[in-house]
Amino acid sequence: PNMVQESHVLRCFSRQAFQVQQVKKSMKWTCKVCGEKQSLMQEFGRGTAANCRRHVQKLNTLLFQNHESEVKHRCPVRSNSHAN
Repeated sequence: PNMVQESHVLRCFSRQAFQVQQVKKSMKWTCKVCGEKQSLMQEFGRGTAANCRRHVQKLNTLLFQNHESEVKHRCPVRSNSHAN
């Protein structure tokens, strides 16, 4: 039988970025970006590595877009249209 390694989507508490990790028995994992060891608190998806990678791309894109809009919302550009 062909055993496919199952993967899941996790989120780093430090970097806040989503990433794919292989499913293991241990409830601990290490962020591939910052190297922080952390406990598995929440899983954001599970399946084949390819499906998880696509999901991670979507989640990180949404995360980045939300971050950009928050920054723009907090630092509004002044407009001259309200000048008297």
